Amino acid sequence: MISKTNADFWACFNALPEAVQQQARERFRLWQDDAFNPNLHFKLLFDDVWSVRVNQSHRAVGRRRGNLIVWFWIGSHAEYDQLLRRL
Repeated sequence: MISKTNADFWACFNALPEAVQQQARERFRLWQDDAFNPNLHFKLLFDDVWSVRVNQSHRAVGRRRGNLIVWFWIGSHAEYDQLLRRL
């Protein structure tokens, strides 16, 4: 699967603590190897919106079109819940 990011994703990413940024990088490498690795909890939320677990308290969200996913958000689970209500 092809992965891209947009400016919104990087704004969110840069606001995260360094430890979470490092976990996100590690999860991305795992996702590149096998997007459907059960440890990632990569799942369809609705329509074309998918999420992946960064750690127990952080998620990343993207829009999938075929073999391409564009990540547009990453943050805490509390913010994730708020984001889903807005989408």
